[in-house]
Amino acid sequence: MTTPLLMFGQVNHFGIPVSAHVENFYGTSPRDQICGGLNYGFLDYTCCEGVLHKGAGLSCCGNKAFNLTQASCCEGQLTLNVSQLVSDCCGWRAYDPLNQLCCDTRILIRTQPHDKCCGKELYNEDDQLCCGNVGRKVLTKMSIHHLCCGDHQFDCQSHCCCFDSERLSPEHLNASCCASSGFNHSGIAQSSPNCMPGEKPCGQGACFNPTTEGCCVNPTSLQGQRYSHHLTCCEGTLSHTPGLHDGASCGSQVYNPEIKICCAGQLSNRVLGDNLCCGKTPYGVVDRGVLCCNQTLHRGVEDGHRCSPGGHLYLPSREMVCGSRVHLDDQGKHCCGEETYDPQNEICCNGLKHSRRGNMSCCGGKAYDPSSGKVKCCAGTLYNLQVQDRLSEETHCCGNVLMEAGSTQTCCSAPGLDLLYPTQPGFTCCGHRYPNSSLWSCCAGVLHPRPESHTTSKNMIPGPRLLPLGGLKTEDLCHTRVLLGTVESVSVKMNKRSIVMVNTMFMQASRGHVSALPSPHYLTLPDHCSFPELVPGNTYIWMKTRHSSDIIRFISDLSDHSSPLHSILSLCSK
Repeated sequence: MTTPLLMFGQVNHFGIPVSAHVENFYGTSPRDQICGGLNYGFLDYTCCEGVLHKGAGLSCCGNKAFNLTQASCCEGQLTLNVSQLVSDCCGWRAYDPLNQLCCDTRILIRTQPHDKCCGKELYNEDDQLCCGNVGRKVLTKMSIHHLCCGDHQFDCQSHCCCFDSERLSPEHLNASCCASSGFNHSGIAQSSPNCMPGEKPCGQGACFNPTTEGCCVNPTSLQGQRYSHHLTCCEGTLSHTPGLHDGASCGSQVYNPEIKICCAGQLSNRVLGDNLCCGKTPYGVVDRGVLCCNQTLHRGVEDGHRCSPGGHLYLPSREMVCGSRVHLDDQGKHCCGEETYDPQNEICCNGLKHSRRGNMSCCGGKAYDPSSGKVKCCAGTLYNLQVQDRLSEETHCCGNVLMEAGSTQTCCSAPGLDLLYPTQPGFTCCGHRYPNSSLWSCCAGVLHPRPESHTTSKNMIPGPRLLPLGGLKTEDLCHTRVLLGTVESVSVKMNKRSIVMVNTMFMQASRGHVSALPSPHYLTLPDHCSFPELVPGNTYIWMKTRHSSDIIRFISDLSDHSSPLHSILSLCSK
């Protein structure tokens, strides 16, 4: 299983990924295929090793399907309620490494942020030692100078660790074995070579004379190699200083650019006027009947032909290109994936066309009527509320998952990623993670280990949550005055966050009131740590409390909406 903390492009010290687009995490399954000999539609089903499962865009764990935001797969076994985006495997079970540890196939609950494993037990390096070569055991440190020596500990200021024929044992520093034991004060065997006078160690097992030689140490194996000063060392590998070539180079060949032309590593004789390259072929800009499309040269082309963005040759007066397919240009038709469609009678959703009926919108590749109250769209996944016997006003999304009714689940959000957790006392959201607040503190969505156990802390007081637009209450979004704008830059001074915003406006959707604010607009947040991470370039909606103009109740990231203002008005028009 891929280590989830390293799955994403930008990762900080405690694995908080940053993404501006939710589709990076919520993928879709392949298009129509055959599963176990049966045809199936990718909008409704997922195929795992020949077994068909209800639900689109799911991940596979053997022949079982699962949502990777709600479960994890380890050795072909599923663990529920632990997202694979934040978990690791302990044998066939998944666990959250933020709050737990895997010690010799046992999953243990962390008691300190920097707990480590000692066999099947936990220990803390600050106060304890993990000793023993065969049976590991935890010892309480007698002092900061005590280290392990076999199953025991010793004070390295007064003793050393000696090895007799059977075992390691601490001995006083004046003992003869301390000088010849071959161990340093930490009890670890020394491996430095015995060098001649005037020489210095070069990695492991080599020496060099620093006045006439250099040392080249391989960073992986730590093996050293000495070399003369006229050579250079490149990442642990010796090489001669490269010389200079006369003329230009084409691939591995040297050529005279006055008589030759190099196109994509291919040399050709230069012809007057043929000074452009199309792939490996030279051609002239004034050549008639010649057109270069996606590094392929077409000759004998009639006037009026053009290249499509995908590199296909077509005639705009009679044809149109949709993806990789060339169609005869039917009047009024537009592209929907590889096909054409009529936008007056059809709607195109993610490359699939559907008949238009009433106030249709898209949810992934499906079309639906958002005003019916019978369905709910969560990040491209459509849910039938009638099947679940729930009302639209009572439902909330967490990414592409429809949350259960009641308060048994908590949704934690970071830019572009929403994950669902079973609610636990003493836990609180920090970005998309759900840490134990007695072990971790949170500042602007970034986790920091606590130096000692706490039950409460100033920077764990819940601030405004980062919520998806569909998770906001109608009375908050539509009937109150909200601030809408794009973050241009963010800075922190004295624990206050200063934000520069552009394209900023106040709006009250229910009354149709929209007023533009001077640009740029400046906003100061009183406590930097209690607010979620804000990404420059993303558009947010802010709502302040009715009783105070300085306290912000919620923030919603609208960066995945192509037109945030239209999205808000569409929701409120229902």
